[in-house]
Amino acid sequence: MITVLSTIVVFLVIIMFHEFGHFIAAKSLGVTVHEFAIGFGPTIWKKQGKETLYSVRLLPIGGFCKMEGEDEDSESEGALNKKPVWKRLIIISAGALVNILLGLVIFFTIFMQTPQQLTLEIATVTEGSPAQEVLQTGDVIRAINGRKVHYYKDFKFILSNEASGPVTIEVERGGERKQFHITPQYDAENQSYIIGVMLGSKTLTFFEKLKYCFYETFFVIRLVIYSFIMLFTGKVPISEMSGPVGASSIIGTAAKTNWLSLFNIFAVLSINIGIFNLIPFPALDGGRLFFLLVELIRRKPIPAEKEGYVHFVGLIILFGLMLFITYSDIVKLISPLFQKGG
Repeated sequence: MITVLSTIVVFLVIIMFHEFGHFIAAKSLGVTVHEFAIGFGPTIWKKQGKETLYSVRLLPIGGFCKMEGEDEDSESEGALNKKPVWKRLIIISAGALVNILLGLVIFFTIFMQTPQQLTLEIATVTEGSPAQEVLQTGDVIRAINGRKVHYYKDFKFILSNEASGPVTIEVERGGERKQFHITPQYDAENQSYIIGVMLGSKTLTFFEKLKYCFYETFFVIRLVIYSFIMLFTGKVPISEMSGPVGASSIIGTAAKTNWLSLFNIFAVLSINIGIFNLIPFPALDGGRLFFLLVELIRRKPIPAEKEGYVHFVGLIILFGLMLFITYSDIVKLISPLFQKGG
């Protein structure tokens, strides 16, 4: 029950903020919004505003912001299709941007409750490790292979995923920058590469917490983009993707741990959904943004019926993909039940 309730609440809030992003941008830029709905299916609550119908639907699996002229040509002054391209770009991208902003705000809430955070200063160098000969306690890691490191998770991510060979680590020591060449060791237990250092921690000030929440947000954005690139290039099989069923298991585990763990998953999912919606694929916000950019270049819109057909096909593909991912998630959940112990 905890898993079900927490999953419904998390996804409903994420969807509500996503659609609210479209809604507030549309209202601000003079677009008529006919309905703002949370959920799909039969209406269980509704209220008619001056212009917009606000409703809650039975199935908590989505939501929508129905705008005049969104999927059809309209001559109304408040139609989306009658607005300049730059206004439509803002309205279509607003949902994803609000999701990312929500993630940032949640991360700030988490950092306000966890004053101690890891830094990039080396607290311990492991004896016999690759780092022992060149790095010292007190060194501050600044870059790896020329890439600046601002956050401890960036440092760990690069070593875990990209350090299969020698790396050049730049540190700050005594006010000077020094570079050292180190060949990381593979840690089979954690399935990652390490150099043998432990990072220190410190109590953050208010402004440092604010800075760290931006670091965390941008780290998650890069991680999501990296994951999609790995998926689309075939380096990670599509079966490794998780949908609502897989996410519900993670949310349930976090909810049973503590509220900070739940909020962390909440923020990551919100950012993930925001970035996913910006992928230039039909039926997603990113697909609509792609058509707007094409319109901007060719100086005339693509016929609404043709664009609508493309989005419809994309929606079918996404629905099929969701069914496959859901099936895969269910198999992952129940397969341990059929494995024999020994």
